[in-house]
Amino acid sequence: MRAMPPPRRILFLLKGDHETLPRAEVEAILEAEGFKYEARPGAPQVFRCLAPIEAAYRVAERAYYLRACAEELFTAPDDPSMILSSLSDLELDLQAGRRFWVRIRRVRGGGRDVDVNSLRRGMLNQIESRTGGVPDLARPQVVYLGVFSGGSFYFGRVLAWGRGGLEGRRAKNRPFFHPSTLQPKLAGCMVNLTRVRAGELLLDPFCGAGAILMEASILGCIPIGLDISPKMVRGSRLNLEYFCPPPYHLSLGDARRLPFRELGAIATDPPYGRAASTVGVELRSLYEDFLHSAYDILRPGGYLCMAGPDTLGVTYMGLEDGFIHVESHLMRVHGSLTREIAVFRRP
Repeated sequence: MRAMPPPRRILFLLKGDHETLPRAEVEAILEAEGFKYEARPGAPQVFRCLAPIEAAYRVAERAYYLRACAEELFTAPDDPSMILSSLSDLELDLQAGRRFWVRIRRVRGGGRDVDVNSLRRGMLNQIESRTGGVPDLARPQVVYLGVFSGGSFYFGRVLAWGRGGLEGRRAKNRPFFHPSTLQPKLAGCMVNLTRVRAGELLLDPFCGAGAILMEASILGCIPIGLDISPKMVRGSRLNLEYFCPPPYHLSLGDARRLPFRELGAIATDPPYGRAASTVGVELRSLYEDFLHSAYDILRPGGYLCMAGPDTLGVTYMGLEDGFIHVESHLMRVHGSLTREIAVFRRP
């Protein structure tokens, strides 16, 4: 671990469209970037930790399932009088004349009985009278964020917002489209779960239309794509050329016999759905052979993040090959298919 400044209380407001992936992604980024952190009790869509301030900015730059990160200032029960009392006890460092605003979010019914507009007015008035700051919804220089979740109210000063720009890279907006391709949010999250860092190589041996490769490139990695289908390699190249600057590397190849050595990160979404093709290979055999090959080419301590149908038992396949199973996340695709996102580490 690198030498770090004293830890601060960091609050991450996570997206709510998956139960476990958002927190796992944040922790994977903290580990990848070498930040020492201490997790603290949280709540739905709220991850709290002690970490250097720099860690919050790095997570915000990389994470796909993040709404905002803030320096936590206080936590209170979800009662307006106690919230305002906690605010009055807080030493505010807002300079006179600075424009500010207070945003308040409810998570999964948190603060259901609270009049949010009234609470916001009370907080704005108190901050204005105590600091000389100027409430300004349109152009705030400082934003305070309050989150109702799990019976508590979490309050902090926003450091950074989650990434945008994903809509332009959605599958329907790419030069080459394939119905089985991942959307950018999940693709980027899978890259982050490998703990890869900017400037390092990341392999996708079932690269398809290049969704994972594009997000790896955007995160500053050097993507290497392999696919057994010439059509997919051409399509992946079209998408990468459209969205990403070089370097990136693409070639025809068989994921069961990977021609690499000592890689540190693999993220991949092998074929398994209705629109995907296994080119005549039985699905279980394809996965087993790939995992054998992946184990051989990963260096010790390297990570593999892969998807597969939950009925296939990807976790057990990886364990049989000698991988350490780090975590798995289930994601419903449609009525008959649930996807398992499994993360392994090479011992």
